[in-house]
Amino acid sequence: MTVPVSPSPPGRATQLTVVGLTVAVFAAVLAFVTLQLRGGLREQILTGKAETLAAVASMQLANGAEALAEVGLTDAPGELLAAVLKASKYRGVLAIRVFDASRRFSGALPLELSDEPPAGEEWTTRPFARMRAREKLQMLAGAPAPADALATTEPLIEAWVPLRRSEGAPLAGVAQFWIVGDELAAEFTSLDRRLTLQAGIAWLAGAVVIVLVLGWAFRRLAAANHILEARTEDLQRANRELVLTAKTSALGTVTAHLIHEIKNPLAGLEVFMASQAEPGGREESGRELVAATELTRRLRTMINDVVGVLRDEQHGAHFDLTCTELAEVTFERVRPSANVAGVRLVADIVAEASLPGRRANLTGLVLRNLLQNAVEASPPAGIVRLTVRSTQDGRWEFSVEDRGSGLAESVRARLFQPCASTKPGGSGLGLALSQQLAQQAGGRIELVKSDAEGTCFRLVLEPDV
Repeated sequence: MTVPVSPSPPGRATQLTVVGLTVAVFAAVLAFVTLQLRGGLREQILTGKAETLAAVASMQLANGAEALAEVGLTDAPGELLAAVLKASKYRGVLAIRVFDASRRFSGALPLELSDEPPAGEEWTTRPFARMRAREKLQMLAGAPAPADALATTEPLIEAWVPLRRSEGAPLAGVAQFWIVGDELAAEFTSLDRRLTLQAGIAWLAGAVVIVLVLGWAFRRLAAANHILEARTEDLQRANRELVLTAKTSALGTVTAHLIHEIKNPLAGLEVFMASQAEPGGREESGRELVAATELTRRLRTMINDVVGVLRDEQHGAHFDLTCTELAEVTFERVRPSANVAGVRLVADIVAEASLPGRRANLTGLVLRNLLQNAVEASPPAGIVRLTVRSTQDGRWEFSVEDRGSGLAESVRARLFQPCASTKPGGSGLGLALSQQLAQQAGGRIELVKSDAEGTCFRLVLEPDV
């Protein structure tokens, strides 16, 4: 049984690191959003100023077009510049440049401004504006700008507006305005302060929420880990108890097997002692002493075998036995009884394998009991065969076959139940205990056949047990 190991909860330093990283990431995201919002708001304000200039210039151009229409003219030289000059009365305008729809220079104020046509990005059909440094105006002029234009150090607003004679009319030209940007710069500064204050408040509130939520989560995690540790300890204790129970069960089965095996030799000794107590019983004492000696030897061998299994169970000894070695050891235990009964033991090892010590010991006890039963059921000069083979699915099969008269139907019906025996003096515990020993070894006993030609039992060991 595998007991899950509870993961250790994050330490105090790790928790602080997680909280710090989370707050830092939140601050970075908030700063990015704030900068995006700042750029969007500035663009909206600048576009609004450009749209205002475009509306005024278009209105002046439309009024001029009406005046020209009254005298029968459609346009006049300097018409665009005149309309823009009227719009330049807008407060703070420092300079203007005008280009017609073909990018030809139409005029400028001051006159020193360059007549170079605008770049592609500045030639537009929609109004827009941007902040510029004063050096830009000096570059356009090709010389120092007018003294009144450079009297202050505030930034400038560069606005490009399309010129149309009426709404929906084709583009007549484009005007470039240079406007003092001190008021707008102050507005931007105030906007930045508000955005910074709002972002700071949002970050502080978010940080408090993050700390509280993560603190609550870490506390819940610690509580869950405490519960998991308690359950893990319970599982480990239960696992130890199960292991102890399994070992106790194995020891109990082996001990029961020992008691079962001792019963018959003790019965023989009892008969011998009774015969010695009867009158005239001493005449055959020599033969009975030999039988008693053999029974005593069997008794000592069985006790030694079972004690060896119990010792291996207790100390957890690690060794392997091959199937050939296991067959030889088991035959050595059963051969004295087979020789007395005139039965020959034959081993047929079809496939070789190595069994761990514990499985080998338990398998040996089961095979010994099956072989002993087969010897007792065989006629004189009979053969008891032990066959070892493997299957394709990794199982190992140990078959014990005799040439006796078979089992009675009543015995086959209750084969592995206690007290189901037809042997004189038998208790019927042998096969039941052998089945339990087989289960402790990770296998089972099956009755392959039982008829007038003999009986065959098979011990099947499952793989990887």
